[in-house]
Amino acid sequence: MSSPLNLRHAFGRFPTGIAVITTIDEQGNPYGLTINSFVSVSLEPPVLSWNVMHNSRAHEVISRAKSFMVHILSSEQQALSKRMTGPIDQRFDGVSYRFNEIGLPVIDGCLAAFVCDLRSMISIGDHDIVLGDIQDYDYQHGEPLVYWQGNYGRAVA
Repeated sequence: MSSPLNLRHAFGRFPTGIAVITTIDEQGNPYGLTINSFVSVSLEPPVLSWNVMHNSRAHEVISRAKSFMVHILSSEQQALSKRMTGPIDQRFDGVSYRFNEIGLPVIDGCLAAFVCDLRSMISIGDHDIVLGDIQDYDYQHGEPLVYWQGNYGRAVA
C-alpha cells in the first residue's frame, strides 16, 4: 500500500481550491502555473504559502522572481486551470489579463488575487514551500473551483 501513487490517492481525499500563480520570467514574458497547495500562513504579518516541485521550470522561474501573484479561481475558470498546466508558450493565449503597476500579470475574473514579494523558499523532499509577503490583495464574491480525487468540482455555501 505504501507507494507514491497510493500516497497521492490518499492526499486526493482532501478537497482543495485551485489557484494560478503568475509572474514574469527572465525574458520578461508572463509565466503562469496552476497549484492546489495554497495556504494562508499569517495575518500579522500577512504571509501565504504554496508548493513548487524541484527540477521544474516553475521552480526555476519562481526562485528568480522577486514577486508573484496568487489568483484564486472561480467555478467558471476550470478551462483556465487546465490552460496553465499546458505548453508554457501557450498558457496566456486567450486569457483575459493585464499588467499591474509593478509589471505582474493579473488575471481577470478570479475570486481573489494577492500581490506578493518572495520571502523565502524552504526545501522539503521533492518540493519547495514558497512563502510570500502579501503586499496587496483584492477579492470578490462567487463560488470557488475545487479539486477532489483528480476531478474538478464546485463548493456551494
